[in-house]
Order: sequence, then structure tokens, then C-alpha cells
Amino acid sequence: RHGQRRAPTFHSNTNRAPSSCIVALQLHSSYYKRPMDLLANIGQADQLTSAREENRVLKAKCKELAVRVHELNAENQALKAEVEIYRAESYSGGVTGSNKLSGNGGAAERESNGALLGDDAKDGADDFVTSGNGLYPSDPAVTLPKIHGNANPLCCSVNPDDSLLATGGADSSLNLCRWGLALAPGAESSTKAVEESIRIPCRAPVICTAFAQVHQGRSYPVVAAGCMDGSVLLAYCGLDLDSKDGKDRILKPEVHNVGNGVNENGILHSKYVKTICWSPSSPILASASADGTVQLTRVGGEDEFLNVDGKISGKVTMEVVQSMHFDGPVEAMCFLNDGDTLCCYVRGTCYLSYFDLKDGCKQTKCSLNGGSAGTGCFDEHVSFAILSLRPSPNGKYIAAATDVSRNIIMEAGTERIVRNLYGHENDGFSNPKIAWSRSGQYLYGNSQDENCICVWDIASSQIVKRLKEENGGHSGNVRDIYSSSKTDTLASVAFDKTAKVWLRDM
Repeated sequence: RHGQRRAPTFHSNTNRAPSSCIVALQLHSSYYKRPMDLLANIGQADQLTSAREENRVLKAKCKELAVRVHELNAENQALKAEVEIYRAESYSGGVTGSNKLSGNGGAAERESNGALLGDDAKDGADDFVTSGNGLYPSDPAVTLPKIHGNANPLCCSVNPDDSLLATGGADSSLNLCRWGLALAPGAESSTKAVEESIRIPCRAPVICTAFAQVHQGRSYPVVAAGCMDGSVLLAYCGLDLDSKDGKDRILKPEVHNVGNGVNENGILHSKYVKTICWSPSSPILASASADGTVQLTRVGGEDEFLNVDGKISGKVTMEVVQSMHFDGPVEAMCFLNDGDTLCCYVRGTCYLSYFDLKDGCKQTKCSLNGGSAGTGCFDEHVSFAILSLRPSPNGKYIAAATDVSRNIIMEAGTERIVRNLYGHENDGFSNPKIAWSRSGQYLYGNSQDENCICVWDIASSQIVKRLKEENGGHSGNVRDIYSSSKTDTLASVAFDKTAKVWLRDM
């Protein structure tokens, strides 16, 4: 009828709708799908906006927490300083009672500790009354670039006459460099000094190195390298050898010395070597390891190193004279009293252990709490670990670098803390190192938050200078420092792949 729409008809022979109807239905379906896709896009955009807002809030919260952490660190340092003051005041007032560390009375223990290094140790109260004279190495006279190629240097030391610099690197090598060649005129003198250095291959990265000392006026041209695999390599470092091949300088033990603590390649610990040091009075090398052992090894005399043709004999006597075993890793140690006393720190303890090598390694424990432990005034616990120990040039004091941004000066062989040095940053993930100036009035130390070497005036306990990059210092974290006891010479290595030698500014 007029005004009514005619319904579509189907052909009886096909039973299908006309093609125009199918197209209309498809268009109708796609039209109603569009709003669904649009809603999906809007949902994704909302999620992105929400994530960005959450990220902004979290960043603001992190900044707020960082400021609070900085404030708490400052409060913590202030509280530590107050605790040290209270301890010093209490100790000076006289503490009595039994000392649980040694089983003797506190006063008797302090008396015996004072006598541990002789009567001179008792007279050191006034050694740091006056400030230093301002004479210490601060001029970066020599910079040795890429001393270990593309690997970082990890440790350094200087031989007794200050002519030879030894550096150990992550490339598993010990490098011997005559650093004085770099003082020659010319821009390439430093590079030439590195190229002419002698590279001695080691079995693993070198963590620590030390030169043997002069004994009874005779030179002892041996250098030791403590490695990450627990081995200690010994090498001949005399300059009278023409060969530039470092392998020719490696010293190995005689066959009859192979046994406990010494294998066919040399001294061996079961875990990586923490530190090594030579006795100043005899050819005895002390090596300490993360396996909790300290080994004292007597190395053969100078006549064994060279044969009649002036070549390296390759074999030397290595005799283990003493082994000590502890419950934890031995982090630091040094010789005192002209080599008759060995001082060690074991992680997890609250004291320094002094061993009298002339009395069967008799042990004396000196508390790190600034007074006699076990007296009821101080608990037998410390909240830090000592990672480096260095004796003063006169042997009357010992400096300890800790992992809590604190360096301690103690009277050697006693529990008396002379100075606490602050102003740098070192925590449990750092590698704190220290060294004395030749005069004994200044202390050098690294800092993990700055690529610099801090110089403390011990008398005032203040940092008087920071040897920074803008002053010719390192551009990377300082890994190790070494100070000569005979001249104003300071050596350092850092993660900028360089070694530097600092001299006194004229």
C-alpha cells in the first residue's frame, strides 16, 4: 500500500538476501563497533596518565626520603662524636674492674699493654699538641696513564729507595715502573715510563702488593703480590736484570719447601688475600686471607736470587714459620716494634690482637672501645670494621681506617684512642685506605663520595686539604695510597686507570 515500505523478498531458487541488504548489514555492524574501539583507546590513555602521576608522586617521595636519610646520617655522625667524648672522659676518670678480654684487671692490662711496645709508648700524650708544619706531598708531579692498559689498578707500593712503583691490577698483573722517567722533559715522558715498565703475570687480579724492606743495611729486592685466588706471588725487583720479560722475575719455592701453605707456585691460601706486609727487621712475609688465616713465611736470602751468570735462579727458600687461624676474615694487619709484634684485626671482633713473635705468638687483645672492655662501662661490641692498619713512622701509634667514615689514631699496644678523624665518607661497600706522612703529623685517606685524597692534621683532627681532580688529582675513585717513610713521596691509584706520584710542593 501507499506509504508502507515493502519487505525484501527472497528468491525461491536461491534462499539468499539481495547483495544490497548484506552490505547494509555490514555497514550497520561496523558503525556500532566504533564506539567500543574508542572506549578502549580512552582506557589506555587513562592508564598512561595514571602511571605518570604515580611516577611523579614516587619521585617526590624518593627525594623526600633522600633528604631524611641525609639528615639521619648527619645526626648519626654527631651522636658517634658525642659517644667518643663520653668514652674518653670516662676512661680518663679511671676505670676499674676485670678485663674479660685478657682475664686481668683493667689497670693491670693497661699497664701491660703500655709495656708491650716499650716504655716510649707511655710518653706519647703530647706528640700531637702542635699542628703540622704544612710540609706534605700535594703536587701531582707524575701521572702514569693506563698503567694497566684498559684495566683498573687496584693497589700500589713503593720500594725502599722510592725509585720503583709497583701496582697490581684487575688484569691479573703486577707492574714495576721507574716512575722517575716521567719527570723528564717532554709530553710523552709519562707514556714512555709506562711502556718501559715490567709487567709480571699473576694467576688472578692483584689485591695488594708490598716490597721487602732493607735488612741490616742490605737491600732485599723482592716484591710480593696478594691475589684474588688466594695465591701470593714473589718476584725479583732488582734493576740489575736486563730481561724485560716479567716471567723471568717470578720466584718459586724449592721442592723441599712444598707443603702446608706453600705449593709449587708459592704461598697459597684457600680464599682471596686481604693484605700482606713484610717485617722491617727480617725477610718474613705476613699474608692474611678471607679464609681467616695469617701465615708468616720466611723467604730465602739475597744470595739465592741470582746464579753465577747474573740470571734469576728461579728457586728460593719459602719456609712457613707460623700459621694462625681465626673465626673470621683477617681484614688488616701490620708489624710493630721492629718486627717483633704483629697487629691484626679480625672482622666481627671488638679489639686489635697483638702477637709477640718472640714469645711464641702470645696474644694480647686491646679493646677498640676507648677503654677496658668488660669493665661494665662499655659493651664488648663495635659498630664498625677496620679495613686498613698503618703504624706511624716512629712506631708509637697505629692508624685504623674503618667502614663508618671514621679514621682512628690509637696508641700502639694500648686501648687509648688519641684522635678520631672525620669529614670523609666510607661505608661497608667502600675500600678505605690510609697512610702517614713522613713527619707523622698528617694522615692521608680516601673518600668514596669524592675522587680525592683527604689530608688530616692529626693535632687538630681537621682536614687541611683535599687533593682533587681540579688540583691535578684523580678523576675516578681512589683505590689505594702509599706513603714513603723516607721522603715526602705519596703514591696513589684510582679507577681512572692512572697511577700518580705526589711530591712536596716547592
